[in-house]
Amino acid sequence: MDVRDIAQPRRGVAQDKPALVFHGRCYTYGELAAESARLARGLSRRLAPGELLALWLPNGPELLCLYLACLRSGIVPVPLHRDMAAPEAGAILRSSRARVLIASGSLLGAAQQAIAHDSLERIYVIGAPARAGCHDYEELRCEGGTIAVYRDSDDSTGFVLHTSGSDGRAKGVMLSWRNLNEILDLRLSQTGLGPDSVAVVASCLTQSVGLHQSLALLAAGGTLVLLEGYDIARMADAIHRYRPTHLIMVVNAFDRLLHHPAITAASLASVRFAAVGADRVTRRVQERHIALTGRPLHVSYGMSESSWAIVNLDGRSDKCLALGKPAPGVAIRLVDEQGLEVPPGATGEIQIRSPRTMPGYLHDPALTQAAFSDGWLRSGDLAWRDDEGYFWFAGRSKHIIVLGSGDNVSPVEIEQALLGHPGVARCLVAATTAAEDGSEVPRAFVVRTDTSLCAGELLDYLRPRLSAFKLPREIVFVEELPLGPTGKLASMRARRDTDAASGQLAAPGARR
Repeated sequence: MDVRDIAQPRRGVAQDKPALVFHGRCYTYGELAAESARLARGLSRRLAPGELLALWLPNGPELLCLYLACLRSGIVPVPLHRDMAAPEAGAILRSSRARVLIASGSLLGAAQQAIAHDSLERIYVIGAPARAGCHDYEELRCEGGTIAVYRDSDDSTGFVLHTSGSDGRAKGVMLSWRNLNEILDLRLSQTGLGPDSVAVVASCLTQSVGLHQSLALLAAGGTLVLLEGYDIARMADAIHRYRPTHLIMVVNAFDRLLHHPAITAASLASVRFAAVGADRVTRRVQERHIALTGRPLHVSYGMSESSWAIVNLDGRSDKCLALGKPAPGVAIRLVDEQGLEVPPGATGEIQIRSPRTMPGYLHDPALTQAAFSDGWLRSGDLAWRDDEGYFWFAGRSKHIIVLGSGDNVSPVEIEQALLGHPGVARCLVAATTAAEDGSEVPRAFVVRTDTSLCAGELLDYLRPRLSAFKLPREIVFVEELPLGPTGKLASMRARRDTDAASGQLAAPGARR
């Protein structure tokens, strides 16, 4: 199936069938098709096919219908994460060069001046009174007339998703129509989605985890129960009310859901396919899922740049902590620092060749070139392969912290924000292990110029400058930071190094 056909009425799907449930309100397939057609007509008066449309919206029917309108019109959506701080959103808007932004009034707030730039010609606001320099979202909803689904080359860009880079800059991952169709085909073939499928989705639709599963479900003619976020009490209520057949989430969300007091074996009896998107799955999560359902969670490993690359769908308890084996149509190799493939049992960087791999990063040919090695996408993740062909996660070669929520955090970005405070002389941010679920979280070591500076004050300084999920879980004040032989700050990004060194850094006299 072509992903672009999701946006129009299709054979075999009754137009009065429930497509989306949000805040208890049911939207039918006919309603989604009609609304996406109105928006496609309105957007096409402002933007041409292939032009970029920035979207800064929380989960909801508006965001989903705008995606469908873009699929129909050929306009390329560039979604911004709902939790972004104004400087982060402004940086992406400038780098993407998008001319039009559609934003939620609650997210835009006082950020209008911070995100303004020369290329941004017009801002449409949803759910807020009219304000100077902005336009009402209702202007985009155009009745009457027909609009056919725009068919461009399959190699043209269909979506741009942003992910954090190791240098603190967000990277715009371009996904072609060919990529999107391959992603859709894989999801439909591997997950057993169909017209009777129901999925509860709490993942942010601006990221690949939430986006791809939602589009696949609508392509199958199923029902999407959409939540605003990972409020586990609300998720438990939705599971009991709507009896989902499919659940795909990140590790931290599954951990909290499976250990929620309201969740029992009966709660999950309707679930036919449950998968965790992660590089590592904790034993605690798998043991709890097995206790409740009699089988382990499926596992999927991938990146925004490649979607699912390695999957573990075998249901073997002895392999349930492994990443799995290459997904259909995917080739995986593990290479050492010299670029040579390593034998089974040896650790190497995961490199991916797949029809779902991006063609490159938006407006950044140098970064695109660095992301590939002889046509293989470099993941920056380390793994080893056992004798049965299963891949096992072994760490990271890049300085990226992947939270239990699935969000990527750049230590460099947090360090740059900390160094903006006049009381911070030097700092180092590294991954450490969260006691509650074993996931990675950022910890900051800070050398201060003012001994009266406290962690609470620093966090207050960071909040308007960073997304909430990027805030350090802990701030440790130290008298000095380790230096390498050349006098540069020694790298201690890896979690194992940080945990081992934290006692030394937080020596007597250190303050939290």
